[in-house]
Amino acid sequence: MPAAVCKFHFKPANSLSYPYFPLNLHTELLTVYIPLMNFIYWLLCFVIGLLPACFIFIRDRKKNIPVKWLPALLRFFTCFFTAVLLLAPAFPVQHTEEEKPLLLWLQDNSSSMRGALGKDSANYRKQAEAMRARWQQDYQVVTLGFGGDVGPDSLFRYDQKSTDIAGALQSVTEQYRDQNIGAIILSSDGIYNEGLDPLYAPVATPVPVYSIALGDSTRPRDIAVTRVYANKTVALNTNFEIVADLRIEKLNGLHTAITVQHQGKTISQSPVHVDKDRYTASFRFEAKAAVKGFQRYSIVVPVADGEQNSNNNRMDFFVEVIDEQTKVLLLAAGPHPDLAAIKAALEPLPQYKTELRFGNDLPADLNTYALVVAHNIPALQAGRSPALGNVPVWYILGSQTNLAAFSQAQPLLKVAGSNNTNDVLPLINASFSYFTLPANIREVIAKMPPLQAPYGNYSAGGDGQVLLQQQIGNVATQYPLWLFRAGEQPMAVLCGEGIWRWRLYEFKYFGKHETVDELIRQTVSLLSAKKDTRPFRVFMDKYILSDNEAAYLYAELKNDNGELVNGPDARLSLADSAGKNWNYAFERNGKSYRLNIGLLAPGSYTFKGSTQANGKSYTSEGSFVVTAVPLEALKTNADYELLYKLGRQTGGGFFTYANMGALADSLKNNPTVKPLIHTDKTYIQLINLRWLFFVILLFAAAEWLLRKYWNA
Repeated sequence: MPAAVCKFHFKPANSLSYPYFPLNLHTELLTVYIPLMNFIYWLLCFVIGLLPACFIFIRDRKKNIPVKWLPALLRFFTCFFTAVLLLAPAFPVQHTEEEKPLLLWLQDNSSSMRGALGKDSANYRKQAEAMRARWQQDYQVVTLGFGGDVGPDSLFRYDQKSTDIAGALQSVTEQYRDQNIGAIILSSDGIYNEGLDPLYAPVATPVPVYSIALGDSTRPRDIAVTRVYANKTVALNTNFEIVADLRIEKLNGLHTAITVQHQGKTISQSPVHVDKDRYTASFRFEAKAAVKGFQRYSIVVPVADGEQNSNNNRMDFFVEVIDEQTKVLLLAAGPHPDLAAIKAALEPLPQYKTELRFGNDLPADLNTYALVVAHNIPALQAGRSPALGNVPVWYILGSQTNLAAFSQAQPLLKVAGSNNTNDVLPLINASFSYFTLPANIREVIAKMPPLQAPYGNYSAGGDGQVLLQQQIGNVATQYPLWLFRAGEQPMAVLCGEGIWRWRLYEFKYFGKHETVDELIRQTVSLLSAKKDTRPFRVFMDKYILSDNEAAYLYAELKNDNGELVNGPDARLSLADSAGKNWNYAFERNGKSYRLNIGLLAPGSYTFKGSTQANGKSYTSEGSFVVTAVPLEALKTNADYELLYKLGRQTGGGFFTYANMGALADSLKNNPTVKPLIHTDKTYIQLINLRWLFFVILLFAAAEWLLRKYWNA
């Protein structure tokens, strides 16, 4: 169909120049018009070639030529193909491609699978690999292992220390959401100890899940301390509460006791009377923090007769006992849910004591506070900024902030604008280095609702660092959303209100507040930290680690002017509670030092950093704790019920190791596990076919040579 000929104008309804036709009428016209135009085009090309051919044939009949029709035929092809090129048509070409269904095989790689498979481990692996090989003809098969995270490596090693089934389902449906996901094959014992309940976890794309249940679902006799709740930090000489959850299976009639132990001594005890086959209960204890530092506590229940798994009868936890408090003043223009969110994030940490005041109701002595959180301060109705002296300040801007007074009160950020607000989404600045961001901050930030930021032009001072930038609509800007400044008077500015929604949304999508709370705590900790005048110090982001996270230590060296330098070498000596020592050398990182020790065995550790500068020796000491929580040992019987419900809920199926071969037939009978046909329509313009030019040239040259040969 020639592109220049076939043109349709779909006129708007308010036009009076042409009659208006409904869309279905235009479609009917197109189905008739396009074949008609094609016919006219080829007829025109044929006529253009036939007319000069007839003229040449009539003229050549009077000449003495052996084959009188041959020059006319060559002239016909020359003119015909020339007309084809000159009219420059575009012919539609349709490409059809079939996309096979994608099968995502999620293989549970946690340590509990060793007990679930036992001696059948090798046979199961052979069957699984044979099934995947047969499926390659009809499906695209991607195999991923999961435990605490998801990845293609280390399949069938069963060495992960935790299991997050919901996280694995969410991760793969998000990663492959743009592909034709047919089904997810979940091969697991159904035991999860991290993340959300798989039955209620939101996924990016609804996909049928086919479960292959492994292990024994029979509940054995078992006593398990399933969870312990206690503050991570408590103040010295104060009482704190400990809550322990206990689960007991098939030991009806048992009389035992649950105890709290500290430094090898029992400090509290409660009797346990089991009155049913599946017994669950929570026990509350009160303990006194009488010793400063990191303290190990244990919840212990004696092993019962016939109990096979004793790993979960004990759970250790650590509490840091501190001998100081940090006062934080929440100063606001008026009541706001942001204040409750900040207070809720700080309440679990007893070293922080918060006080709430409104307007210009300032305390008599601000110097007793380590930090002022100024929410919508300076306020519009106040007209000027309250005198906060040299106390560190965290400003939170909103619709009630007096932007002119704010810009004059501090040097970190200038805002020229009105009190109208924009919906602003957060963008993470990868170069931020004032503190280590939470591990899953990118996943959490991507789910957060916008903050309400004042409308205007933002100009940040040169001595600050931006944590988050503003995205307005779909436009990423250079405007700061959350920025910091260190120095004599540390300062931070959050250019928007509504952080309380972030806590709600994190709980909605992830079932916890940890990441948003950690950002609040890190901000408060950075701004309220007492100035360390030591020329050399070694420190950590956190001093209680789990045995599956790497230990990072940092060091800073200051010269006589108080400037950070890292010219001299810095070393670290690490010792565990058994007296074993390791020696390391710090790496230079910017103007300071950094050391990644890696994973460490559970226990208590002490460290001592050392360096030399200007002929002087400097040292810095400290300690930290690595905890071990045997998540995979808390439950040993497979959860077939969960896997069955997951398959039925998603439109998939449930299979066991014994009948996993029948899974192939179930996939074939599922109407949603089908290939997709992709049709791509393109247009070929003959003017772009270079070889057609040489065909025309060949016909013209052949006619010319014949006439020369025949002398015609």
